[in-house]
Amino acid sequence: MADFRVHLYGAAATSGLATLAVHGLGWTGPRQAQLLFLLGVAGGLLPDIDAPQSTPVRAFFTLLGVVLAFAMTFSFAGRFPLLGLGLIWALVFVTVRLGVFELFSRYTVHRGIWHSWLAALGAGLASTNLAHHAAGLPAWESWLAGAFVTLGYLTHLCLDEIASVDLLGRRIKRSFGTALKPFSLAYPWASLAMLVAVLLLGVSAPPVAPVLAVADHYGLDRAGILARLQDKGDWLNAWASALVPRASGQLVPLRP
Repeated sequence: MADFRVHLYGAAATSGLATLAVHGLGWTGPRQAQLLFLLGVAGGLLPDIDAPQSTPVRAFFTLLGVVLAFAMTFSFAGRFPLLGLGLIWALVFVTVRLGVFELFSRYTVHRGIWHSWLAALGAGLASTNLAHHAAGLPAWESWLAGAFVTLGYLTHLCLDEIASVDLLGRRIKRSFGTALKPFSLAYPWASLAMLVAVLLLGVSAPPVAPVLAVADHYGLDRAGILARLQDKGDWLNAWASALVPRASGQLVPLRP
C-alpha cells in the first residue's frame, strides 16, 4: 500500500496536469482552476477515510467538526450569551471529532467499499451536489469539481494497486486487487448501501443540459479539443496571472 506522501504527490501530479489541460482548453478561469487542483488533491487523499489511524481521516473529521461547530454556533447567534455559544461550539466539535469518528472507525473496514470504483463515483457525485446546492456554483463548474474529486480518488486507488506489485522481488502482494475494484464482494451490504447513495446523489445532482450547452460552446468534440491544444493563444499567461501578481496589481507577462 502506498503511503501518505506517495498519495499526496501522486494526486498533486495528476490533478496538476488535468488542471493545466482544462484551463488550456479554455474550460475554466485561473482561480477556478486553482480550486479544481485542490479538489483533485483532496480526492486523492479521501479513500483512506476508512483507515482510523491515517492522517487524512483524522484531519477530515477535525475539519468537519470545526465547520459544523461554527455552522451550528452561528445558527444560535443572538439567542444565547457568548458563554453559551462557546459551549455549543465545543459540544458539536467533540461530538463530531470523537463520537462520530469513533462510530465511523468502528463500522468501516480498510480496503473495503471505500476502495472501489463505486466509492469514487459516490465521492464525485457528492462533491458535485455540494458545489451546486451548498456553494451555489453553476452546473458546469459543479460537474468539473466532481470530476476532479473522482480523478484524485481513482489516482489513489491506482497507486495502491501499483504498490501491491513488488517488481524487484517479482511477486504480487496479498493486497493486490483490494483497492482498484468495482465494489466490495466481501461486504455486500456496504456495497448495496453505497450503490443506493450513488443513485440518490445522481438524482439530486444538477442538470446535465447546461453542461451539454457548455460542451457545445467550447467544442468538446475531438476536433475542437485538438484545435484548442494546438492554439498558441495566451492561456499560459492567463493561468499565471493569479499566481504571479505585481505589487501594483498588474500582471507579470510570461512572454512578449
